[in-house]
Amino acid sequence: MPMLWTIIVVLIVIILIIIAALVDLITGFKKDVGKYSAPKPAPSQTTVTLFSDGHRFIDALKRDMSQAKQHIHLAFFIFRYDQIGQELVDTLLSYARKGVKIRLLLDYLGSRGFPKKIQNKLSEAGIELGFTAKPTFPFTVYSLNRRNHHKTVVIDGKIGYFGGFNIGDEYLGIKSDMGDWRDYHLRLEGEGVKELQKQFLYNWQITRQQALDGDEFFPALPQGKSNMSFVPTAGKGLEALFIEHLSKAKKRLFIGTPYFIPTKRMQNVLIGLLKRNVEVTLLLPLKRDHPFVRPASFHFLGQLLNCGAKVYHFYQGFYHAKVFIVDDSSCYLGTANFDQRSFFWNDEMNAFIYDQELIAEVEKMTIEDLRRSTPFTIDDLKKRSAYEKLKTTLSLPMSPLL
Repeated sequence: MPMLWTIIVVLIVIILIIIAALVDLITGFKKDVGKYSAPKPAPSQTTVTLFSDGHRFIDALKRDMSQAKQHIHLAFFIFRYDQIGQELVDTLLSYARKGVKIRLLLDYLGSRGFPKKIQNKLSEAGIELGFTAKPTFPFTVYSLNRRNHHKTVVIDGKIGYFGGFNIGDEYLGIKSDMGDWRDYHLRLEGEGVKELQKQFLYNWQITRQQALDGDEFFPALPQGKSNMSFVPTAGKGLEALFIEHLSKAKKRLFIGTPYFIPTKRMQNVLIGLLKRNVEVTLLLPLKRDHPFVRPASFHFLGQLLNCGAKVYHFYQGFYHAKVFIVDDSSCYLGTANFDQRSFFWNDEMNAFIYDQELIAEVEKMTIEDLRRSTPFTIDDLKKRSAYEKLKTTLSLPMSPLL
């Protein structure tokens, strides 16, 4: 009997902890996200260079940073101090010694392994560092789920970078267990750079309690080549923006994402498109880097496959791009995955592109990725083992956090 009572007490304690965590999560979400209004897209004319290879991205970034005269602003969700991380730190230290002001924002959880001794080394060199989205009390569980998912660089307020690449060896395909890393990143010149700078300085003020403004940060910018809109989101408004664009598809829709956990509204939009004979194609990674996302995604993929969607798995490495293309009329690129974590929990930077020439360039990259992919059919879904199907059942209730 004492053992039975011990088990009962332990179970009660576990249940109470789960209830307390859920109350923390839900209450914190309602209080915090309620403070934000739905974002408004900022139209711009911006010249874009696209990268799908981590080496080319890092090489171009280093070249542009070497030309910096005043400042370099960097914000990354993940910044590992591995081979490429050390190289970039050394590069930043050399520019700081030349008098360039460097400010670095890292997500508190995503970059939790960034060494303290390197933080001190950066500080001694005059590089200012801040960790975004630190846990708070009350609503600790909620704040741990609110992440800053940005991967942004701004150089002298004139050149900007953002997209899917973080800083780490795996993003250059150096990590053998992940293989070739496929991602999309943008280099910007023109009016869109202002939007990246505004968002960086907004996060800097929140993190470091330091307001920065003026011509040094917002120089006059030329009009670029492509018509596009930039939208930073913080747990509100992104779902509506996605639905607005996806709903306009008349012939075909392509979605590329590493994680596919749509909301009920978005799933209904996709099913509605399929019923209108719109060709819907999804590209996802074959490899997984999360224990729950892929099992949960099979639930949503099954519904779409039954309605005629085409699903592909990228097998030559890990597919991490965040993209959708609606006919030839609009295209999304940014930091947000096609999942509920990006829609409701993360701070994201998003771009909607309306320039047909640039959309065609993005489409070329997606076609190349599809060549390196294998179809996933309704028969493949049914052939999963009983264990895999059980994982889907158990993972699905966690979808709002995935």
